[in-house]
Amino acid sequence: MSELLLSAALGRGLTLPPLPHTDEVLGELAAAMYVHPLRELRRMPREEAYLTSATARGVETEWGRIATWHWGPADAPLIGLLHGWEGHAAQLGGFAAPLVAAGFRVLAFDSPGHGESAGNEANVPLIARTAIELGKTFGGFFGLVGHSMGAAAAAMATTLGATPAGVVLLAPPLCQVDRITRLADRLQLASGVRTAFIRALERKTGFRHEDVDMRVAARRASFPALLLHDPADRSCPFHNSELIAAEWPGARIVPCPGRGHLRILSTHEVHRQTVDFLHTCRRGRPNPAFISITAASGAAGGQRTRRRNPESDAE
Repeated sequence: MSELLLSAALGRGLTLPPLPHTDEVLGELAAAMYVHPLRELRRMPREEAYLTSATARGVETEWGRIATWHWGPADAPLIGLLHGWEGHAAQLGGFAAPLVAAGFRVLAFDSPGHGESAGNEANVPLIARTAIELGKTFGGFFGLVGHSMGAAAAAMATTLGATPAGVVLLAPPLCQVDRITRLADRLQLASGVRTAFIRALERKTGFRHEDVDMRVAARRASFPALLLHDPADRSCPFHNSELIAAEWPGARIVPCPGRGHLRILSTHEVHRQTVDFLHTCRRGRPNPAFISITAASGAAGGQRTRRRNPESDAE
C-alpha cells in the first residue's frame, strides 16, 4: 500500500527514505509531504498590478526571510491578509485599495515555503506564528482577513496572542483532521502508517492533531467574525462555515454563490462587505445586516446569517 505514498512524495520533490519502510518511516514521509507545498511564483496580470502600489519588504523572522507588501499610512489600523495553501500574497491584493480608501493600512505576505518567502515547509500553526511575528514588527493587527488555509491560520493566531477587533474568513477549512483523513484515504495508508503520520505531524507542528481546528478559536473568540463562502465550493465545503459560525459568538455567514474557491478573492462585493465589517468593528457597533452575494452580478440578494447564543450552547 506504500506505493502511492512513495510516488506522491517523489512528485513533491522529496527524497525517499532508505529501506526498511516501516510504519514509522512511512509516517514521517507522509508528514514531510503534508507540510511541503508546491511553490507558485507566477502571478496573474491583475495580481502584479496590485503589488505595484505596495511597498515591498523582506522581513527576517524565526523561520527565515518573509516577503511582505504594505499599503497605506503608517498610523492607520493594520489589516493582515493571509493567503491559502500553495497560494501567494498577491491573490488577496484586491482587498488592499478599498481597505486603504476606508482608512486602514494593509499587510500581505507570502507564507513560509510559498511565493518569494524562505523555507520548504508550511502548516497552519507555522503560518499563525509567522503572522503574529509580522504583526509585532508592523505594530499589531486591528483585523485579519484569511483565505482557505490562511483563514485557519488567522483564526489560530488569535489563540496564540493576536488580538484583532474582528476577522474575515474566506472559504475556511474546518480542521486538520479532515485534510489528513482525505490524504490518508487517497494514498490508501494502512492503519499503522496513519497513526505514525499523525504523531510525526504533531512533532513537526508542536500541536496536538485535534487542536488544529477552527472551532477551538471560535469557542475562545471575544470578537466577531465574518465568513464569506460559496455554497458550492468544492475545495472547502460551505458546511465548514456553518459549523464554525455555530460556535463563534457574533459570527455571520455571507453566501457567495458562483464565486468558487478562488474567484471569491477578486469579487468586488466581497471586498466591500469586508471593508464594511471591519469599519463596524472599528466603530464598536453591532454588525450590519450582511447580505448574500449573487452569482451573476454581485448585487444584493437574500440574507443568510448565523449567530450563536453563548448562553444556550452546551460545551
